[in-house]
Amino acid sequence: MKERPEIPEEKIIEVKNNTKKIDFTKPYKFLYFEWWFYLLTLPIFMIAYVLVAFSAVFFGLRVKGRKHFRSMRGKGFITVSNHCHFFDTVLANFVYFPRRIYISVVQRNFEVPFVRWVLRVLKAFPIPASPVGFKMITEPVGEAIRRGHAVLFLPEGELVHLSQTIHRFRPGAFYQSYIHQTPILPMVYTMRRRKFFGKEMGPNWVRMTLNFGAPVAPPPKQEGVLFPKEALDEMAEEIASWMEKVIAEYHGTGEQKG
Repeated sequence: MKERPEIPEEKIIEVKNNTKKIDFTKPYKFLYFEWWFYLLTLPIFMIAYVLVAFSAVFFGLRVKGRKHFRSMRGKGFITVSNHCHFFDTVLANFVYFPRRIYISVVQRNFEVPFVRWVLRVLKAFPIPASPVGFKMITEPVGEAIRRGHAVLFLPEGELVHLSQTIHRFRPGAFYQSYIHQTPILPMVYTMRRRKFFGKEMGPNWVRMTLNFGAPVAPPPKQEGVLFPKEALDEMAEEIASWMEKVIAEYHGTGEQKG
């Protein structure tokens, strides 16, 4: 398995105003499937959708590999993506609409006043930072999949804005895939700076492409084996290598950018 870099500490975006701490020792509702929740949040979601549609135009968003996305029609599944832009998760919501996609975010982002409610409307849920966090989200993730929805994980763990480097993956998404015996649909964002009269514009002026890859099935469950770590590592490696290949081809080089 290829050794990929950890995200440098100086590139991790610090969250200072996460004052609404979540007490996971008490019952916590990770995902809402009730009809009243969608009815209540629909007006806000549609306003957000229109704003994101304008963002998609601003970033010149293109989508490639739609046949892979369409192959998952009517099925619940897990999807993974690189985390390289403030808008990458909301753009995923835009591309998936009207299909429901639930988005995992780090706990501290869900503890920021007001932002936490926006995340709720956009069907995000927190991953508890505690060691039992993986176990706590397993049942809600499974319920979403059983209902035919998609669940997005960001295996790099942190946002590195405008980066085209694939960092070391955390194993959570792949373990969830194995537990629920559901495929993973890989996605990767590629970006390139816009040009104005042949001159590159500022770093935030980028064109974005969302690329879908072929679904990757987890290894079948084995009796007496909790997690087949080697097989799941190979699954993660296949997806990470695919992401790197797409990025390299997009930039016309054998090396990643960022």
